Amino acid sequence: MSFKFTRATEWWEYKLVPLLSIGYATLLLQHESLYQTILKLLWLLAAIIIGAVYVSVINDLTDITEDAAAGKLNRMAKIAPVWRIILVSSCLLIGVAFGWMIYPDYLSLFCYLMAWIVFSLYSIPPVRLKKRGIWGLLCDAMGAHLFPTLFIVSSLSGPSGINMPWFIAGGLWSLFYGLRGILWHQFDDRSNDLLSGTTTFASKIEPENFITAEILIFGLEAVSFSVLLFLIWNSWIFLSLVLYFLVIWIRKAMLDYQLCLIITPESRPHQLLTNDYYLVFFPLALLFTAVCTTPYSWIILCCHLVLFPGKTILVLKDVYISLKKLIKT
Repeated sequence: MSFKFTRATEWWEYKLVPLLSIGYATLLLQHESLYQTILKLLWLLAAIIIGAVYVSVINDLTDITEDAAAGKLNRMAKIAPVWRIILVSSCLLIGVAFGWMIYPDYLSLFCYLMAWIVFSLYSIPPVRLKKRGIWGLLCDAMGAHLFPTLFIVSSLSGPSGINMPWFIAGGLWSLFYGLRGILWHQFDDRSNDLLSGTTTFASKIEPENFITAEILIFGLEAVSFSVLLFLIWNSWIFLSLVLYFLVIWIRKAMLDYQLCLIITPESRPHQLLTNDYYLVFFPLALLFTAVCTTPYSWIILCCHLVLFPGKTILVLKDVYISLKKLIKT
């Protein structure tokens, strides 16, 4: 049995890098050495990863019938029932073990448990909030982003306690970023859901009627993230923003990329606004800050690039292709 059932390619970089970034940023905010604290951050990430595997497994398990109706691949459909039970049980047992080790940090334990609970409510019948409109959106955003982000910030907070402006801004940013992510997924999968009769928020609304809402969601996300940037502002953050907006312009001018907030075109290259900043430029700005302030942090920078190369390579590839086009003209 392969490990494709984890659906890691769907969340490894997209979900873990923003969480790592908020961890890097929290440590820098507290003037702590990233190199000396990285093992704790990786332990927290491991706790989140087992939750992500659990989510992938139960989501596929509860979607088997609907995916078959839509002619959509479902990795769990080919796995024997006994192995399905073993997989779910193993995830739960490991999750309980992590929870036991988090105790007695009550706030961190609460955030960790809530991520598991809301995702269970999202997928598992008879509740299955996935099919209950806005409740499904909130469950996904809270389970994949809000509670893991708060878990990271709470767990890494030093003896002086939690920086509440940072904690609140991080929570709001992750919530609205998570809402954008699940809405993008639902609108992107809208045709399959309509075919299989699956009721989601996106299946009940026409994309052209959602423009005002997507602007509002992105606006709230941008304001929250701006607070985070303000609290840790430095020259590397400034440079990363300049480079990111330069990449946006290059893609638009040379590759005809359409800039989108949530809803994307089917037959045109596009880029979701701020997505590459969160996945490439922001974490690298934080890591370069650490390299300049604490010894041996370059090791973490190299490991980060090795573990999460996909989006960075894609950005570099687009810039390279654009420069080749520019030279030819």
